[in-house]
Amino acid sequence: MPVTLLLCEGGDHSPDIRVFGKLLAGICTISPHGGKYGMGDRIITRRKDLQRNSICGILDGDFTNEWSGQRNEPVEWRSNDGAIFFGWRWERKEIENYLIDPIIVERVFPRSLLNIDAYLGALESARNQIACYQAARTALSTHRVRVKPLCNYFGRPRGRKNHPFPNVFDESHCQSEIRSVVSQYSYSQSVGADAVIASYQIYLNECLSGGSRSNAFLSTFAGKDIVWALEPWLSSNGFSGPEAFIERIVVGIERSIDDISSWLPEWARLKWLIQNTSL
Repeated sequence: MPVTLLLCEGGDHSPDIRVFGKLLAGICTISPHGGKYGMGDRIITRRKDLQRNSICGILDGDFTNEWSGQRNEPVEWRSNDGAIFFGWRWERKEIENYLIDPIIVERVFPRSLLNIDAYLGALESARNQIACYQAARTALSTHRVRVKPLCNYFGRPRGRKNHPFPNVFDESHCQSEIRSVVSQYSYSQSVGADAVIASYQIYLNECLSGGSRSNAFLSTFAGKDIVWALEPWLSSNGFSGPEAFIERIVVGIERSIDDISSWLPEWARLKWLIQNTSL
C-alpha cells in the first residue's frame, strides 16, 4: 500500500503543509506535526492506532555533518538501528530553501515584478554575507547532545515569527557567539567550545566562496537565513519584507495551475515515492 498519511513539520498554515498540500493533492492526506522531535514516535503510534503501516513523515534536511553533493531526491529516514522506516528527509535544509530557488521564484513572479538576473545577484550576495554564520550554525548542530539540542543559532529575533538572525556575520563574531552558546549549554560537559571551534574552521572552508557548501548553498545554508539576508534588496525592490516575500511565493504556488512536481527534480521524486512506496 502506498503512503496514505504524511506527517510534516510546521503548523496548520505553515509553508510546509501548504506546499505539500499542493504537491500531493489527491494522493495522500497531509498532517502538520509542529517540531521534528518526537515525530518518529508519533508515526509509530498512528500506525498502531490505525492498524496500518502506510503512515510516514518527512523532516527538514537540517545541517549535515558531511556534504556529499546534490542528488535531487529526498533521503530515506529510518530509526537509528535501521529497523523502522519512518519516511524521508528533504535533501535541502528546510522548506524555504526550495521556495527561494530561482526556478520557483521565476515561476511565481512575472518579470514586471521581479528581475530574475538581479535576484540571482542578490542571492549570491546574501550567500557571501552569511557564510561564516552558516559555518557556525553547522558546527553547533553537529555537536548537539541529541536529548537536549545545542542551540545552533544566535542573533536578535526578526519579524512576526521571531526568526533569530544576527547583525554581524564575520568570523570573529561567529567564534565569540559559539563560545557564548556553548558556555550556556550546561547539560553535558562533553561539549567543549574548542571542539566546536575546530569543527567551525573546517566548515568555514566549505561555506566560504568556492567551497562545497557554498557552491550548493540553496541546499546547505538555512533558507530562512538567506531570505533575511535578502531583506535590504527585497525592501528596495518593492517587497515589504522576508516573511511577505515567502508568503507571496507560497500563494503563487497554491494558485498555479501547473503540476508543481515538474518544477524541481526533488519534488517530482518525492511525489513518485509517495505514490509508489509499498508499506
